[in-house]
Amino acid sequence: MVVISNKQKISVPEYLNEEFFTEALEEGLRETKVTLKEIHFEWGSNPGDNYCSAIYRVQVTFAKWLDGKESASKEQLSLIVKTIPITEATQFLEDVSVFIKEKQTYTDILPRLEILSRGDKFGAKYYHSVKGPVQTIVFSDLKVEGFGVASRETGLDWNHASLILQQLGKFHATSMVLAQKDPEIVKQYTRGMLCEDILMKTDTFENMFGGFLKGLVKVSAGWPGYEHISEHLQRFSNNFRNVCAAAAKPKPGDRYVVLNHGDMWTNNFMYGYDNAAQPEVPTRAIFVDFQLSFYGSPACDLNFFLNTSLKFELVQERREELIKVYYEAFRDTLEYARFEHIPTYEDLLYELRSRETYGVFAMFAFLPMITMPKELSADNSIDNMQDESFKQKKMDAIFAQKSLNDYQKWALKRFDALGVFGDY
Repeated sequence: MVVISNKQKISVPEYLNEEFFTEALEEGLRETKVTLKEIHFEWGSNPGDNYCSAIYRVQVTFAKWLDGKESASKEQLSLIVKTIPITEATQFLEDVSVFIKEKQTYTDILPRLEILSRGDKFGAKYYHSVKGPVQTIVFSDLKVEGFGVASRETGLDWNHASLILQQLGKFHATSMVLAQKDPEIVKQYTRGMLCEDILMKTDTFENMFGGFLKGLVKVSAGWPGYEHISEHLQRFSNNFRNVCAAAAKPKPGDRYVVLNHGDMWTNNFMYGYDNAAQPEVPTRAIFVDFQLSFYGSPACDLNFFLNTSLKFELVQERREELIKVYYEAFRDTLEYARFEHIPTYEDLLYELRSRETYGVFAMFAFLPMITMPKELSADNSIDNMQDESFKQKKMDAIFAQKSLNDYQKWALKRFDALGVFGDY
């Protein structure tokens, strides 16, 4: 009989049972038969940290079968189980094929990228997945391998930001090598977060993120010297779907495309710390959550990251240095692969400028949620964000934060000086 424990008394779907985890182990470990002994459930993320999914950390104890007999020795594994319930509010996730895309990325794309690189590891090990009754994927638990998530509220310092940008540079570069070898891949990864047909089809996206823009329009109108910027933001709000779609879709002048992670903010990458002399300096970085990946301008990932995930003083003072760190890793990876026609640094700068509107979107739609204190974020969800009274109360609390106001004031002045508001 399998022993099941749930000390946190979390709500666990009935299908996450003995049969499910037996199949997960047999598939992931490539074993003909295993016998499950124990299942221990706990939450895999903090409340409010994941808007579209429920994540469980599950420790399993099991025995393998050898020569037709159950082994006397027991083994333990810690697994991450990610479920993606599709509701009316999250139907756009189904339309963007997040489940199929993420499964394909873990089973097909990442293994090939890792072979084409210098052995870089870009994601967790895939174990198992089912499409029903709820879309669910099982991975290895990166926490067991020494990885942890940095603080989303405080933002990344230089050591964390530069390391993940090096990893992103390698990821982008290797995806170009893969696309050259297998051009069909690009056709399979066309729908990202700001996918035009999904934006036009559903109200959910605008209902959720457009509210943050309206909040910024309102508060910025009261900042001296920002009146004209507030008018530009109002124009964005009035044409929300068209402007968002144009920020991501291909343009005639695009220099090159890469596989974007598609959701480049703090909770979607993890760090390992292996230097005992400097325990707070990360030595390894890895990505999680590939459900919104797409081939497009590298500036989509970069502008999203640079406008959501850094300490304020870092993005103010060392933005260009970080871009150079990314580019050096990108170029070095392509040189290692003997890739012809390596994009220049000037090509990258062109892409970054042409996609600044993507950064505007990230700054108003995601920065407020990412930097939100835990006491404000515990009840965050896509479903809750559809409720107008809930959303208004949340907006008032969010835009009362001085730290967020300071960050957005600086970012808006930067966009204005660059002429970004003339791009739409």
